[in-house]
Amino acid sequence: MKKYTSFFAGMLVMISVLALSGTALAASGQLQISNAGLVILDTVKVKPGDSYPVDGQRLPTAVTYTGTDGKLYYYLPAQMMSDYFNVRLGWSEEQNSIILGASSSDAAGPKGPNPTKPTIGAKVGPYKEVAAKTVDTKQKPSLISDDKTHVQTVTGVHGGSSFLAANGKYAVLRVTNNGKERITCLVGQPALLGDPVYFPAVDIEPGHTLTRAFEQDGGSPMEKDDLLFDIRGASGTSGTVDVTFSLMQFK
Repeated sequence: MKKYTSFFAGMLVMISVLALSGTALAASGQLQISNAGLVILDTVKVKPGDSYPVDGQRLPTAVTYTGTDGKLYYYLPAQMMSDYFNVRLGWSEEQNSIILGASSSDAAGPKGPNPTKPTIGAKVGPYKEVAAKTVDTKQKPSLISDDKTHVQTVTGVHGGSSFLAANGKYAVLRVTNNGKERITCLVGQPALLGDPVYFPAVDIEPGHTLTRAFEQDGGSPMEKDDLLFDIRGASGTSGTVDVTFSLMQFK
């Protein structure tokens, strides 16, 4: 669901690594490309000397700034922060500003009909959406969060669970629309800032069942392993939801 332009390829946001108190950039200061690597939560994300891929380009992992007082500061691409810390990234023409996290200008909820099939290969945090047939659901699940739970509501259904990679790399959500109206299924992760970051939304027609599967694609046990879902009335409907759903983990 992230939509970024090439503008972000050159966008840099400062992270003070070696010093927490900095000063404004001065003409006498020095900016230099660094060959530093990047380690997040004890996991090597970029090796020293490697570049960072964004929109088909290869960016320096870091830029260093030497202040007039001799202190050294590191800058990282804002896109990297978005990708690795699961923070929404945007740009406001009106404010002429980088936007990290959800903003008041974001429209709430789905805007129109969504596809009825998942976007295979879409990524959010350490998860990647895969075809449901990829997972052998005939085996015994390693974790059961919900098992054929039936809910009728006009406020939507919200749930989720934590899935440790050590217990299996697949999370499977199965939703049956028992109602008479189209509904929307959102799956994603909590964000550090603002609203959750979702995979592309999928609609479910009345009487149909949707199965969505997600593979833990990288990451470490110290990183976010939560997966949440939001089932609501589709755009243009009364909002009534009558569903039966299961959420399980498989190896």
